[in-house]
Amino acid sequence: MADLRGYLCWAPETASATINTEAINPSPAVFLATHTPLTIRRARIQGRSLVSMDGTVDEKAVLKDFLERRSDTGTLLMPVVGDTGSGKSHLVRWVRESIPPSENYRVIYLEKSQTSLKAVVHGLLEGVESESLSKLRADIDSFSSGLDETGLARRLINALNEALASTTPKDVSGPTRALVGPRGLAAILQDPHIQEHLLTHGRYVPQLAAHLLHNRSADSPDRSTGFTVDDLPLNVREIEKAAQVSRKLLEMLLSTPDLQTAAIDLLNQYLETAIQTVSNLGAGRLQEAMLQVREEYARQGKEIILLVEDFALIRGVQRELLDALTESATREGKMRYARMRTLMAVTTGYFHDLPETVMSRVAAATTGYVYDLDLVYSKEDADTEQIATFVGRYLNAARLGHEELERFNGQRPPNHCEACPVRTMCHDSFGQSEEGHGLYPFNRSALVRMIHSVAPADKPWAFVPRTVLGSVVRPILVEHSQEIAELSFPDPHFKERFPTGPELPALSSAVAELINTYDHIDPERRKNVLEFWGNAPSDPTDIDSGILHAFGLQPLPDEARQYKQSRPRQARTSGSPSKTTDGSFPERLQRRLGAIEDWATRNQPLPQPIANELRSIIADTVLRRYTWCSPLMKELTKGEVGLAWPNSSVVVSIEGAGGENRPGTDKAPIKFQRNTLNSQFFQSLLLAREGVEGARAEDLRRLAHLGEAKAKDLTARLQQHFEISEAELTVGFRASLIGAALAGKAWPGMDDADLLTAALDDGRTWKRGDQNLRTAQWRQLLERHLQHRKALVDRIRIGLGISQGTGAVQMIDAARALPLLRRAASDWTWSAEQPVPSWVKGAVLGFAAWNTRLEEQLTGLASTLGTIRQHLPRDISGRDSVEAVLLALKEADKVGLSPKGSGEKDRLNALISEAGKANWQVVSALERDLNKILVDDVTDAGAARVRAAARDRSESLVIIEEFLVEADRWLTYALDDAAARSDSVGDAAALEVRSVLNEWAELSGLGTDEND
Repeated sequence: MADLRGYLCWAPETASATINTEAINPSPAVFLATHTPLTIRRARIQGRSLVSMDGTVDEKAVLKDFLERRSDTGTLLMPVVGDTGSGKSHLVRWVRESIPPSENYRVIYLEKSQTSLKAVVHGLLEGVESESLSKLRADIDSFSSGLDETGLARRLINALNEALASTTPKDVSGPTRALVGPRGLAAILQDPHIQEHLLTHGRYVPQLAAHLLHNRSADSPDRSTGFTVDDLPLNVREIEKAAQVSRKLLEMLLSTPDLQTAAIDLLNQYLETAIQTVSNLGAGRLQEAMLQVREEYARQGKEIILLVEDFALIRGVQRELLDALTESATREGKMRYARMRTLMAVTTGYFHDLPETVMSRVAAATTGYVYDLDLVYSKEDADTEQIATFVGRYLNAARLGHEELERFNGQRPPNHCEACPVRTMCHDSFGQSEEGHGLYPFNRSALVRMIHSVAPADKPWAFVPRTVLGSVVRPILVEHSQEIAELSFPDPHFKERFPTGPELPALSSAVAELINTYDHIDPERRKNVLEFWGNAPSDPTDIDSGILHAFGLQPLPDEARQYKQSRPRQARTSGSPSKTTDGSFPERLQRRLGAIEDWATRNQPLPQPIANELRSIIADTVLRRYTWCSPLMKELTKGEVGLAWPNSSVVVSIEGAGGENRPGTDKAPIKFQRNTLNSQFFQSLLLAREGVEGARAEDLRRLAHLGEAKAKDLTARLQQHFEISEAELTVGFRASLIGAALAGKAWPGMDDADLLTAALDDGRTWKRGDQNLRTAQWRQLLERHLQHRKALVDRIRIGLGISQGTGAVQMIDAARALPLLRRAASDWTWSAEQPVPSWVKGAVLGFAAWNTRLEEQLTGLASTLGTIRQHLPRDISGRDSVEAVLLALKEADKVGLSPKGSGEKDRLNALISEAGKANWQVVSALERDLNKILVDDVTDAGAARVRAAARDRSESLVIIEEFLVEADRWLTYALDDAAARSDSVGDAAALEVRSVLNEWAELSGLGTDEND
């Protein structure tokens, strides 16, 4: 028994050969078998616009009107206007197939594919012989065979150049005047460099050359009907290679849009002249030839019927052809030319752009109106029988095949469904047209939605036959036939091919999520079937079971049908933040919910304001649940955190949302894909924020879980932004320790507590006691460091501290800080190559010379120690030296050997007083530190050098050195003065003083010469 499940009532190869998107392709039998009555309207020409007249007509009315309408001039021109694919050519061909045979007619048919200049001329002149016509045919044949596309393209440009160069400003008006003459557009066309640009493959002139020489194949794309702004040489590379006059004119064109429009109009105006020049037609030659043809048929008593499938494609002869077609049949009351009826298809854009002279002739020859096929239905009228009838006939033709259709020779073929074994189930489930043709594998809903999806964006309800066949019917019957048979249709990419526009309801994300819940086998296919074949119902079970069976889908369980729509689809005009009295949502909230639905179900972009609102809710949730203790750090203000955790796509990335183009979005820690689950989640967030009922509990739980789960990511972002990772804090600690060493507050070997205290001290009260012993470079480096030290220490505290709220840091996490401190203190060198956080950089300016500063300072300290030891041997007490100098000074006062001048004596007395209070142990401490550097087997020479250089030797060392130097200077003076005394009293006193001085000299290690 036959089963509709995966059933194919057509052969894909037969469907491909039978369904043609061009009216010229099928045989008469296939054409007539698939022809569907068209809905056509009459429209009056008003200026350059068409004004629709009341009512519509069918093609039979058009045929009757075309054959019977009389014109005072004996010529009738009937344009059929419509966009590409609207059925213009189809109507023209149907008229041709429907014109009854008659000896009174001569039918000339210019097919859409026969558009080369040779084919057009031969078609127009066929059946009439004369010497001049034979010469014209021969010239056209010679033109077509004597030139290739490249040569013709170059000749076309040269012909345009000549036509424009011979035009003077008085021949035109407005901005066009600047473009005519030899220094206008002609100069650009003549410029060799710009010519090469215009002759590039894909440009209009090479396309036109191919058009003139070759007929159009069935699968060729639509051809351009003239120059456009894109064809102007406004983006020529290496423009400096062009002549100066060309460059100046191009600059004018670039800066003046009106001039660009004028240039295009001018080029198109002279294009036909250029074509006639290169093709040897010459001005008026084709018109004269057509009039000869009309004269001949007038003698035969015949009327000419000219059918043109696309007038815009007859390049180079339109104006002369129109002149010949609209020439009055009578002259001075006598019939001179055959009467003529012309039915020509014209695209809407080309019709509106016809030159004024041509438009006036068309208006006069049409006797007032044209036929317009640009029909646009309303949403309410979209599901019409025309769609079902049109597609139904083609489906029937595809099932029968073209060979079967040929047997009926244009008569109405049988309905293939009559003998189908699954007809009843098929028609009951998928429907049929009024003529009884089954719509399977479509139904009315699917057809309307798919046709609407492929319609022009500016006319979403337009019915374009070529588009319906080429983008809907053929792809499903040919490309998707295997999927239908294998029960994998519609595939996951189906909706990408047929996106749901804003005019039709999409399957709601709520229904989609129910399908995800209850269909664990093929949820995506079911969603597509429900949306297209089920017309997006609000109940996931609301679809014909036969459709599910045909596509291999099982019915959902009973509990799925209990779903009730909880979120109204219709917006209300209310400013209230809560539900309105009738239970619907406020308009603003409804718009936001609708945008989220469209984002998930229609693949529409999510507007940035809504995306930012969602990002804010989610990012703030993570922040509010953050405890600042994993790891422990200072709690920052929201503004500070916002720098590291902004409410933007770098933290919360939403696929397909506005604002996703920020650098770093690809590394966002929170990412949401475009799907119905996230649509429901986002809608719940908005509902909860507005305090409106309807937020799903599972979505709120998901938000709470998200807040906890992303704590580690927030930590990482905080550490990254504030540069307080363990590695960066270690660098900060090392910088702080070296800075403390510069200030004499830290050095290798100190215990952890003292090091931590020094590292976390902002240094505002620091002052070295041995400042005068420091080199100028050392002092400068310390001063520079202290200027930035507070910011350095503050950042370390932020990374390791705890505070009350967002106040100052009160405690430090020692368990985390000490390992970092020890790591930093393990190396007291500074490498300029290491990565340095931005907050450390100010405090380490000049640290690259740290080793040099150490060497300089050690040299200075060694020099100081040498000076001291020169006057104070190691086994001599410093305080004894002070007492000896004091005694010597008292004795010297008695005999007048004290320092000269009260100032010097006071200074020496002051130094003696300060030296007496000084800590003389600093001398031996410095000596020990310096000696450790010199020990060969020291395990840490680097640390020893830092200790020796960094320790604060206090002011005592400075005082001791100054005291010893000043005392030695006075001693030398006093001894010399005593030796110079000669009187007996003076000699006796001098000897006594000398004895005291020698005692001190011996103490100081200087000694005295007994002969002194």
